[in-house]
Amino acid sequence: MGTSKNAKAGITGATGFIGSKLAERLTDEGFSIKCLVRKTSHTEKLRSLGAELVHGDLCDSSSLQTFPEGCDYVFHLASKVSDWGPRDDFFRQNVEATKILLDSSREAGVKRFVYMSSSTVIWNASFLGTVNLEEIDESYPYPKTHHNFYNETKALSEKLVREYNGRGGLETVILRPSNVWGSGDTVILPRIADACLKGILVNMGFNKKIVSPCHVLNLVHAAVLSALSPAGAGNTYFVNDGARIDNRRFVSDQLSSIGIKWKPGITVPYTLGYAVAFILEKIFELRRSVTPPVLTRFGVSALSKSRTYSIERAKRDLGYEPVCGYEEGMKGLAEWISEIGGYEKLLGRGK
Repeated sequence: MGTSKNAKAGITGATGFIGSKLAERLTDEGFSIKCLVRKTSHTEKLRSLGAELVHGDLCDSSSLQTFPEGCDYVFHLASKVSDWGPRDDFFRQNVEATKILLDSSREAGVKRFVYMSSSTVIWNASFLGTVNLEEIDESYPYPKTHHNFYNETKALSEKLVREYNGRGGLETVILRPSNVWGSGDTVILPRIADACLKGILVNMGFNKKIVSPCHVLNLVHAAVLSALSPAGAGNTYFVNDGARIDNRRFVSDQLSSIGIKWKPGITVPYTLGYAVAFILEKIFELRRSVTPPVLTRFGVSALSKSRTYSIERAKRDLGYEPVCGYEEGMKGLAEWISEIGGYEKLLGRGK
C-alpha cells in the first residue's frame, strides 16, 4: 500500500459519517491526523484518536489557507451536501473553498490531495426523463447542464482538482462513491426512516432500479489506497461494494436492520413525481424556505432509474477490493442501532 510511517494526514469533514471512519482508519494505519472542525462540533472521538484539531469551516478562508501546513496528505471531505439551498452557498462552500484548499495544499508541500466527490456529478434529469446509467466507467461525460446545485458545484470542483494535479508537486485524486451506507449514518438513513414512518416513502417510476451501494468501510479503504498508490495521481475513481442490488431491497434491508418494516406500496409515475416536485420547489423558493420540500426533483431522479458504476479502474490502479460485504454491513448496522438505543434515538425521538 505504500508507507504511512510518520506521515500526517489532514481531514476536512472529520466529524461526519465518512470522515470519522476515515480518521479511525488513518490512525490505525499509523498516520497522525489533523482535522478541520467547527467550534460547535462534537470532537470527543477525534480527541481520543490523538487528532490535532484546527477550528474553521468552509466559509472561513483563513482557516483553509493555513490548515494544510505540516500535512503530507489532505483528504477533503467537507462540502455543502443538500438538494436544497441558494446556488451561492453551494458555490462558496464547494467550489471556492476547494480552490483555496488546493492552493494552500500546494504551497504547504502536500504530496497528495484526495477529493471526495460523488457519482451524482454525472446525473441529469428533466420532465421527460432521467438517464439510466448501467455499469458506466470514468470516461462517461458530465451532462451539459445539471438540475441540482450540489451536483453542479461538485462537478466544477472535480474539474478544479483535476487541473491542479502536478502543480507545484501536488498530486490529486478524485473518488466518486455511490449510495454510501453503514453504521454511523446520521444523514441519509434518518431521512429514509422518517419518510417511511410518515408513510411517504414510495416507489418512483415503474421500471426496476438497480444500484451500486458503497459501504463506508469500503470507501475509507479506497481513500487510503488512493492516497498511497503511485498509480492514482491525476485519476478519478468510482468506488462501491462491487455488488448490484435492487434499490427497493437495499432500502428495505437497511430499514429492517434498524427495526423498521417497509414494503413498497404505490408507485408514482416519474413525470407526475417530477411535476409535483417542481411545483413544490417553486412554492418553497417564493417562501424563501430554508428547509427543503418533502419532494425535490433530485429526489425523484434518485429514485427513478438504475445507476451502477464499474470499479475496475480502482481495482486495477489502486488494488482496491471491498473489505466489507453486504450481509456483514447489515449486521453491523443492526448492532450500531442497538448500541445507540434504537431507531428512535437515530431520529431524535427517544427520551
